[in-house]
Amino acid sequence: MAILVCLLLSACTFLSNREYVEQYPMYRGIRRVAIFLQRWPTYRRLPSQTDLGEDFIKKGTPFFGPWEPASRNNSRALNVQDIDDCLMGEIFKKILQEKGYTPFLEEIMPLPTRRLPVEEIMARGQALNRQVDAFLFCFYAPMVFLSHSRDATGIGQKRSYALQEIIQALSPGGSSVIWAGPRAAQAPKGSISHAFIYISMTMFKAYDWQPLWEVADSQTGGKLRVNLVQCPPGPTDKNYGADAAIIQRLMIDNLTCRLHHLIPDAF
Repeated sequence: MAILVCLLLSACTFLSNREYVEQYPMYRGIRRVAIFLQRWPTYRRLPSQTDLGEDFIKKGTPFFGPWEPASRNNSRALNVQDIDDCLMGEIFKKILQEKGYTPFLEEIMPLPTRRLPVEEIMARGQALNRQVDAFLFCFYAPMVFLSHSRDATGIGQKRSYALQEIIQALSPGGSSVIWAGPRAAQAPKGSISHAFIYISMTMFKAYDWQPLWEVADSQTGGKLRVNLVQCPPGPTDKNYGADAAIIQRLMIDNLTCRLHHLIPDAF
């Protein structure tokens, strides 16, 4: 009986994925994924790209190397220091493992003094590890948005800030900050309106370096089965207090939810 149940479950799984497998044969055999992460500060830009949501990551995209100063900057946006490569790597590895992949985090050491394009990084990666099936490149930008311009807070824009620093600047001596509801125009002074991790990511097949799927902020390309969901936190009619741990947890939970619905299953 147990053998029969296993066979039936396997058959159901196969049938549920059959159309997907037939429609997207290029995904077949993708298991071992090398992950490359790069923080994108809002006060920096690439030579031909103002922000990470402007275009997909391509083979010629400069991924590591010197940045240029941004020509414009949101007066309410602050870059968050607490979300770093180590934490992002753990999030990506967890989601990819749940999706059936074998992920591993890669680094470029020492950091280059010239710009390294994606295709050169993939060539290096293949030379070091012939077993890799795909390369996942991701720009990420963790940000907190103030309810009002930061001009009155004394916070600059030329570096990233720890969440506790932001809280102290908005509420001196306090351990939490007000997370305002949807009415930003009526939000109290010294509050935040949003905290979010923006991402742009592309997975390239190692065999021919062709993109399997692409994400650039809210844009998607390639063969993605995107299930649009409302990931927490949702809008609220009330203001509430949030300390650094709460803000970080909400940012991570939101990103985890989005990645779960963006990244396709391995098969």
